Amino acid sequence: MLQKIKSLSCGLFDRQRSLAENHAKSIIAFLLACTMILCAVFFTAHKVNVYDGENSYSIVSLSRDPLIAMNRVSLPENYKIEKISSDFFSTNVKISYPFSLSVTLGDNTVSYNVTEDKLSNILNNIGITLDEHDTVSLPLDTVVSEDTSVIIEDVEYVTETYEEKIPFKSTVEYSDKYDKSTKTVVSKGKTGTKTVTCSVKYVNGKAVATEILSETVVQNAVNQKTIIGTKVPKMASSGTLASNVKSVSTLAAPKDLKLDSKGVPTNYSSKKVLKATAYTHTGNKCSTGVSPQPGYIAVDPREIPYGTEMYIVSADGKYVYGYAIAADTGGFIRGSVDLDLFFDTERECVNFGVRNVNVYFID
Repeated sequence: MLQKIKSLSCGLFDRQRSLAENHAKSIIAFLLACTMILCAVFFTAHKVNVYDGENSYSIVSLSRDPLIAMNRVSLPENYKIEKISSDFFSTNVKISYPFSLSVTLGDNTVSYNVTEDKLSNILNNIGITLDEHDTVSLPLDTVVSEDTSVIIEDVEYVTETYEEKIPFKSTVEYSDKYDKSTKTVVSKGKTGTKTVTCSVKYVNGKAVATEILSETVVQNAVNQKTIIGTKVPKMASSGTLASNVKSVSTLAAPKDLKLDSKGVPTNYSSKKVLKATAYTHTGNKCSTGVSPQPGYIAVDPREIPYGTEMYIVSADGKYVYGYAIAADTGGFIRGSVDLDLFFDTERECVNFGVRNVNVYFID
């Protein structure tokens, strides 16, 4: 009986020990499985670090794709990935956000939404190409990271060619071969031409500076030469016939009209000092029907009747107009001017101008 009890006790103990051993093995297997799972998670998990210049975000993800990890964080819209760097355990992502860049070109200003970058890259990205002469208000290597204004000047140098006149010079010579009151143009001046090549600087389409590159004469200018007389005319000697004295008038003086040593008619009824001007051909005949010529003068017929004969010398002695007949009407003779003396050329009229004359009325 005792032997049986021993046998039963031994069998019970063996079964309990077997159960304990199996239970321990199960625990060890569970722990090993958990360890393996943790190791798998540890070795497959990846850390993504996101930095936007101010804020940092750390995200653990089983995926090595940083975009998948970044979707788990509420980031502002329209961000731009600037840089990604990775190692076995982590990925670092640098991001930036859009801001306004105001660009002024000429009279136009446009705002663009851009992200942090060098100014040269930003301008290239928004389609603005700079030429070698263009100027920018900021250095192109400036890193733009916030609202900024930029002024661009479009600068161009254009080579242009045009024709330009060369003015002629006027020279004056004095000669004693001509009377003192004589002024003769012996060589008429002529304007020349030249071709000018220049570089014109344009800023925003407006010319601001010009530099002459070359000048080529196409036709030389011809200088004008004028001779002015210096010879003092000799006064007529006593009893000299007026017809033998050089005068402006081309009318034939009466044969009995003589001049004294001072050039004054020896016989005249009266003398007046009058103001005279000059006129020349108009294409019309004189009021009395005769063709105009030096010697026929215009008067106010209410003061000096047509046909009145006179001998006229300028009060300054520079002009001997000579024998004259009132044959025309001076339309502008109104008190300030008394006579209008006829000359053959407009230049003679200009030279005479307005001056006082001694008028000797002949009997």
